[in-house]
Amino acid sequence: MKKLAAIALIGATFAAAPALADHLNIAIDDVAVDGADVTIPSVLIDKPGFVVLHAVLDGNPVVPASIGHTYVEAGETMDVEITADYPLADGEDYIAMLHYDTDGDGEYSFGEGMTDVDTPALNAEDAPYVKMFTAGGMNAM
Repeated sequence: MKKLAAIALIGATFAAAPALADHLNIAIDDVAVDGADVTIPSVLIDKPGFVVLHAVLDGNPVVPASIGHTYVEAGETMDVEITADYPLADGEDYIAMLHYDTDGDGEYSFGEGMTDVDTPALNAEDAPYVKMFTAGGMNAM
């Protein structure tokens, strides 16, 4: 049930206006992708957490499964490097999402069967804060 609610909530985010929050940001302009290595120019998060990568299938994020993540401290972090589980395909869309380190252990634990820990950071509309980007392409969302 939690998995379906998460999918519905994230899907609704893409149908609504762009994700806005004054305490969260993922700068996707000029995201660099080199095989499985992704560099996001800057990330803002108000508590320690993670930048998590998700694949996109038929226009929807594949959740709760992720394809990569990295820990970030609270505040703004520049040049955030994430290594995905596999090389990202040029022209394909991916999602960068912010999650909080809710258990404080520095290890990303959110996933199948564990959706109540390291939960998504929420934007002003109480939806997960996400930004879509295109590997090797123009980024706009």
